[in-house]
Amino acid sequence: MTRNIFVFGVGGTGARVLRSLTMLLASGVKLSNTNKIIPIIIDVDAKNADTSRTLKALESYKLIRTQGYGDREDTREGFFNANLNTLSSIKPESGTTERLEDSFQLQFDNLETSFIKYIDPDEELVGDINMDFLEALYDNTPAGHPDYSHTELNLRLDMGFKGNPNIGCVVFNNLASTKEFKFVMKSIGEHDRIFIISSIFGGTGSSGFPQLVRLLQEEERLRNNVFGALTVMPYYKVSDDKKSAINSDRFDSKTEAALTYYSKYLKGKINCFYQLWDHPLKQYENKEGGEEQKNNAHLLELLGATAIVDFVNRSDDSFKSRDKTEYYDFGIKQEDQVIDVRHFFDKTRSTIMEPLTLFTYAKKLFLEVLPKFSNESFYKELELGTRMKNDIFFQHLTTFFRDHYMSWLREMMDNERKFQPFNVGENLDFNSMVRGKPIEVVKILGIVKNGGITESFLKTKFGVIEDELKKSIPDTEKEKRFLKLMNRVAAECFSKLESLPSMN
Repeated sequence: MTRNIFVFGVGGTGARVLRSLTMLLASGVKLSNTNKIIPIIIDVDAKNADTSRTLKALESYKLIRTQGYGDREDTREGFFNANLNTLSSIKPESGTTERLEDSFQLQFDNLETSFIKYIDPDEELVGDINMDFLEALYDNTPAGHPDYSHTELNLRLDMGFKGNPNIGCVVFNNLASTKEFKFVMKSIGEHDRIFIISSIFGGTGSSGFPQLVRLLQEEERLRNNVFGALTVMPYYKVSDDKKSAINSDRFDSKTEAALTYYSKYLKGKINCFYQLWDHPLKQYENKEGGEEQKNNAHLLELLGATAIVDFVNRSDDSFKSRDKTEYYDFGIKQEDQVIDVRHFFDKTRSTIMEPLTLFTYAKKLFLEVLPKFSNESFYKELELGTRMKNDIFFQHLTTFFRDHYMSWLREMMDNERKFQPFNVGENLDFNSMVRGKPIEVVKILGIVKNGGITESFLKTKFGVIEDELKKSIPDTEKEKRFLKLMNRVAAECFSKLESLPSMN
């Protein structure tokens, strides 16, 4: 049975985990029994830089996948094989004439204002008695005070909830009235699965997650759908800034309060509950939101994306007890500040790290090697000379490898908990790319028996594999043929490695 998977990324953490999921799916991580992944970002901070770059990566992925495979939903192998698409690509089972913007983000209305204006936009409802009641619930430091713009009733909502889930709950209550959310409710089929990503130590994620579950399960026909969730506990801190409404000293207390609430009110409503946390020391610069909030990718976000892959690939039989919640953590073989392929258990190494290794080989092939082969017949057969410069497919592929994938990798390599699976310097050869396992060049009596990955080896493989592929994939589908070619040549590189390094 095939199904659609709706993945809601709530707040900044939700967007960052979706960014990692995009990289995993681009690398060819395999998903079972699904037609389509529909990522839906819900973030009231409309200009958040973390959200913006995730949206750009998703849009680039969608274009590459569409150009390479068309609208096919049964592609299961190779780079960009998963049908990662927008909500507007769904045809609701119940039928609707509503048309949506082709976007991966769910929009809120009327947030360019303060919280008090959001509650009472016409200033007609809040009289003296009501104001006394609101001030008993929310801070209302008077105008002129240095903290005025950060207090709860005066908080500007389009910059996020700034760690105030009590405000977030009120705003999320109105999500159900938006046309996009109504479309979501009509679009989810009886066999589809739903996954929600959120943090637990801020405002948007911790308030949005339970409200989203409640809104979705108010629809009686969705109560039997399979629900999964990833809750991310504190894994970074922010620097102290008295001018900011965000204070990481409160993260732990907010986490404890949220967990207590979840355990009471969400028990039995989530089938798979994934939990992640780290022991943060490094402080990110304290940016409340908007274009300045751009945090380096973190290993924990990559591990969060693996939870989605695990959820998608679980069999229906594992959810027979629909009223029971199963809890999952993620572990590594050894505690270290620098993590590479060897730290993971076999399942993660085969399902996640092997595709990422192939994709990293492909990145190096595409950006560094192919330009050297411009006189080869396979290069001319695929018209790469002109298409690499002018074709939108190749332009986006260049952008994805260079600006999305490599930036994501380098950010994790430079973070406090460093994730360094590969050596990615441009002057490093293929034989030393995978950390912990260089490919040896073997000589016997001075004769090279295994020359590793050389230019000659790559030139031959490109030519032979292209000759094979053009027999089954016509010239009208050269984008598809190129993706298959890159995947096959990357696999030939991996065969020289034989297997990923391990601590065993």
